[in-house]
Amino acid sequence: MKRIKMIYNPVSGDGTFKNELDTAIHIFQQGGYLVEIFRLGKNTDVQMFFDESINDGKTIVVAAGGDGTVNGVINMMMRNKIKAPLGIIPAGTANDFGTFLGMPKKVDECCKIIVENHFMDIDVGQVNDEYFINAASGGLLATIPRSTDVRLKNTLGKLGYYIKGLEEIPTFKPVPLSLSSPDYNFEGDLLFFLILNSQFAGGFRNIAPQAQIDDGKFDVILFKDCSLPLLAKLFLKVLKGDHIYDPNVIFFHTSELTINSLQHNQEEIPSDIDGEIGPILPLKIYNKRQALKIIIPKEKSKILAWKGRDLI
Repeated sequence: MKRIKMIYNPVSGDGTFKNELDTAIHIFQQGGYLVEIFRLGKNTDVQMFFDESINDGKTIVVAAGGDGTVNGVINMMMRNKIKAPLGIIPAGTANDFGTFLGMPKKVDECCKIIVENHFMDIDVGQVNDEYFINAASGGLLATIPRSTDVRLKNTLGKLGYYIKGLEEIPTFKPVPLSLSSPDYNFEGDLLFFLILNSQFAGGFRNIAPQAQIDDGKFDVILFKDCSLPLLAKLFLKVLKGDHIYDPNVIFFHTSELTINSLQHNQEEIPSDIDGEIGPILPLKIYNKRQALKIIIPKEKSKILAWKGRDLI
């Protein structure tokens, strides 16, 4: 019997996905799948939802929620070496990775794609003992997705992130960091760093225009310390996707890197992974190439698959 094991977050986004549960179940059952459902909540352990038969080649895991929900499922799958394909139903305010994959916002359309079970093998990032599928970051913009008021996010969607970012510009302070990798080394003040697997992050499209999700490389973007007027202009370039050519930005590709704080006061510097609180610096980050099967729309296969690229 083919199975779909679906994990959903009832409070993701505007909280309306629970009203679409019957639609999802109906489409999955029409596709010949036995449907099992797990509702996320306080003190729930999603690992209890999985048994040893999950790698039987007949099971699909489905995560319905925002980037944080997907991140939690990814971590569970990687730690337990689950090889079943993962389907994403974008039901949160920010669904960067689902959007990048081309998964539609309409639940019925998304479920029909999942039933087709057309997947590709994609890279997964590891930060210390945790995993991310989309982005790891630190510095001035890292807390914006978490600090943006829930009402603002639900009312304005991703625009809420942009407003919050502009609001915080006057308080931005550089952080002294050292970064080492086989491809580039840096030591000095940074406002922000991004390690990206896909092209979308934090509600921004094309923040890493060259990113590919199956090439074994991260796109690393470092924002150098600069004056407030230059920073405001740079922020506008980020919205357009033109920032990687700015002289205040360092951009390179690598498969692994280490980031350390150079602050003398030993103040803890947190990171962000897929919109959730990540480990405190120092960070050791590795690209686990094509470690996860992800369901995508069939027509997106040629677009998302890596065919090589010119490095800047």
